[in-house]
Amino acid sequence: MIDLYFAPTPNGWKITIMLEECGLPYRVIPLNIAAGEQFEESFLRLNPNARMPVIVDHDADGGPLSVFESGAILMYLAEKSGQFMPRDQRGFYDVAQWLFWQMANLGPMGGQASHFVNYQDTEENQYAKARYLNEYDRLLGVMNYALKSRPYLAGEYSIADMASFPWVLPYKRYGFDLNNFPHLKRWYDELKQRPALRRGVDIGKDLRPAPGTLDESARKMLFGQDSQRYRAEGEPGQRDSGRTND
Repeated sequence: MIDLYFAPTPNGWKITIMLEECGLPYRVIPLNIAAGEQFEESFLRLNPNARMPVIVDHDADGGPLSVFESGAILMYLAEKSGQFMPRDQRGFYDVAQWLFWQMANLGPMGGQASHFVNYQDTEENQYAKARYLNEYDRLLGVMNYALKSRPYLAGEYSIADMASFPWVLPYKRYGFDLNNFPHLKRWYDELKQRPALRRGVDIGKDLRPAPGTLDESARKMLFGQDSQRYRAEGEPGQRDSGRTND
């Protein structure tokens, strides 16, 4: 059995999609990130970065094995199940490069766009909002170009597609029209029809707060963290952020 520490965000849905697609048994352990459960010591032992998702595979060789970072989890599940990641060198790295592209580009830029669209859409933040929306637009164009010549990002359906799909899901909220990206739209519409993918993105939707409903405590928990969170009682810098003016 695999335990999945989960919150209903694109990074969480990457893993529920993969688990549904490959058919491995798993149990969802909801993590209330607005309440700060990711900073509890029991979770920090699994992921010092205090971010979900995290899996714990209780059937791993040698005893329970925990893995954090969604890209690493997808690779682990692909290896464990023998699915959605080619074993030949050329195919493996074709998938890997698109997976890392998502981790380094589409996810971070989509996440920042979400922050300024959903939580910080103020007059003084219009430059930042435009900056990240423009980059998200560029990245949709990258996908559209790649999908012009192949049905999926790495040729065959893979963890690269599963990683990217949840970050395309909010395109309407960001003000985009997929009709402007016909090859991406074809890919998106096809993936939406996969029963396992649909089950994956449906998990936890009832747990997600609507944009604009977070109270000040939750906003501070989600957006106001620095290194002080990690400082133990009595350590230097406990009362400050650890920053200097140097």
